[in-house]
Amino acid sequence: MEDCKPCSTPIENRLKLPKGNEQNRTAQPFRELVGCLSYAALTTRPDLTAVVNFYSQLQSFPSDERWTHLKRILRYVKGSLGFGLVYRADKAAPLLEFFSDADWANDSSDRRSVCGGVFKVFGNTVSWLTKPSNKPSLSRRPRQS
Repeated sequence: MEDCKPCSTPIENRLKLPKGNEQNRTAQPFRELVGCLSYAALTTRPDLTAVVNFYSQLQSFPSDERWTHLKRILRYVKGSLGFGLVYRADKAAPLLEFFSDADWANDSSDRRSVCGGVFKVFGNTVSWLTKPSNKPSLSRRPRQS
């Protein structure tokens, strides 16, 4: 992937991959690449956390199609090598901030939400996370009058 063509996003918009099965299993090092990307996402690349979380859930049946999509993250990394976290002393910024967001039941197969968050200290990002919900999201029934 040294000479790959860079891309501007790590995943296609609204990517839906078909369920995997044993017949389509690939011999490519899918789990190993997800593991390497997971390490990068946890230590230095908060921009990769959501997409690595997405591919971590697909490790049970890695296919050639999934492998092709997974390599797109490497193309994104190639095009964003100049990105990085910058730490500056900003005493005007709040001591501690936390921002979070979630996609409500975005996965149509199991209706589970994915949430993410960022911790900041004096305006500097120090920790981040992406986590799938433990329970499916259910729609609320309207109240009966």
